[in-house]
Amino acid sequence: MKNLFHISVIFLILFNSCKQEIAQESTPNKLIIRLNPDSSSIELIGLANPVLEELRTDSLPDSLWTNFFAVYEEPIDPEMRDFQPALEGIYSIEGERVRFRPKDNFKENQLYFARCYTKLLLQDAEDLIETRELFISDGFTEYKFSLSKN
Repeated sequence: MKNLFHISVIFLILFNSCKQEIAQESTPNKLIIRLNPDSSSIELIGLANPVLEELRTDSLPDSLWTNFFAVYEEPIDPEMRDFQPALEGIYSIEGERVRFRPKDNFKENQLYFARCYTKLLLQDAEDLIETRELFISDGFTEYKFSLSKN
């Protein structure tokens, strides 16, 4: 009986340690792009606080914002997606979100996509702060959406 008790304690310890590893793997920041509740703007959530603070203190021109986070109309020809001009609009940081509000409201039944081009910010936020520049990376996070009539 003593051996059974010790074996069960060992299994409980092993099971508990495996459970903790899984929880730790799911905790890294993840970029989320979504349409806000009133469908008037797109929100980017999940940037590290140092990056958000740096973006708050810099006044970026629209050309740099669109290199970082941009919204596009979906073209009819899918091969033209990467050649679409970014929509014009206003970028702001509200709390822990970067928000893009288009100059002209989103149109109903029009397909759009939003991209954040800096997955690397999740790994190397210090690089952005040190260089004070935004660079396009090979990877991006994309969100597709449209406004449909209710």
